[in-house]
Amino acid sequence: MLRKEQNDLLTQTGAGAPMGELFRRYWLPILLANELPEPDCPPVRVKILSERLVAFRDSEGKLGLIDEFCAHRGVSLWFGRNEEYGLRCPYHGWKFDTSGQCVEVPSEPA
Repeated sequence: MLRKEQNDLLTQTGAGAPMGELFRRYWLPILLANELPEPDCPPVRVKILSERLVAFRDSEGKLGLIDEFCAHRGVSLWFGRNEEYGLRCPYHGWKFDTSGQCVEVPSEPA
């Protein structure tokens, strides 16, 4: 039987935890290709290594895996619209590309 400290060392996979840092050095399969079948299909929630993420396929078919929550108000992007090369937040309309970069803020002038 393991002591609590040993069990925590082996089972905690969050960012900064020893096992979390180890697992982040390797490729980990998280979705099948048919779960994101076509461009602009609905996003899919993914939870891996204690992180909540959203996977989506943009208008070109490029795959994106980004933080589930919008950087602006923390709204889940899983509820967002997948449109025109990005995932749009349902709260204020910020649009994020497949790398997680905010590419459009509707309330700001061009």
